[in-house]
Amino acid sequence: MLQSPRIPEINQRDRFVKKAVAQRMVYVVAGAEGLGRVASQRQRGREVTLFWTNRKAAERWADVVAETPRIKEITLDALLGDVLPALSRLKRLAGPDWGSDPVESELEATDLADRLKRELFDGFADRVKASRKVYLLEDGSGPALLVSAVRSDQLLLPCWSERAFAEARIEGPWAEMMSVEVPLASFADRTLGWLEGRGFLAGPDHLIGPGAIEITPATLRTRVKV
Repeated sequence: MLQSPRIPEINQRDRFVKKAVAQRMVYVVAGAEGLGRVASQRQRGREVTLFWTNRKAAERWADVVAETPRIKEITLDALLGDVLPALSRLKRLAGPDWGSDPVESELEATDLADRLKRELFDGFADRVKASRKVYLLEDGSGPALLVSAVRSDQLLLPCWSERAFAEARIEGPWAEMMSVEVPLASFADRTLGWLEGRGFLAGPDHLIGPGAIEITPATLRTRVKV
């Protein structure tokens, strides 16, 4: 069990989470034996895989944490959907913005994933309440829908807080889709009501892969209505 973190470690962790979500990616050092990691300072026998939100910081420590190192960008989608679940299976910890402090922040991979998702959801709610707009993808048949990654018998409506986030998904099966701006009041009442009537879920600031947020329309409405 991890010891309670000190205030500097908490601040380091929280800064990492905010910046990782804001820039939608992090940096790692990849080497001959996989992602760069060090021995845990707190749990004997466990290893800590290291992540940075600043490329120069990753470059500074590359030769220390890996052989034949190279800097690699990991999108937030891949971090939540692939990398952190893999660390959890391997019983490895996550080290956010690792540096030269005597005691560095160490988190369970599931804890870091939960914090990133919470920041992603909070950011979505804050932006749509400020702009009073939500963005969907649509074509002549209606809005883009996906099968839930959690329940294969449910559909999910992806939605985004910024047009750029929505338009970044116009590719592949959605190549003919267009981004549509929906006033927040209409989204909260009509769109979410439509989802509720069909038993569908909502995916705020939806990411590609199994790390995406999936919530009920009622939960989303509670967060975005002023």
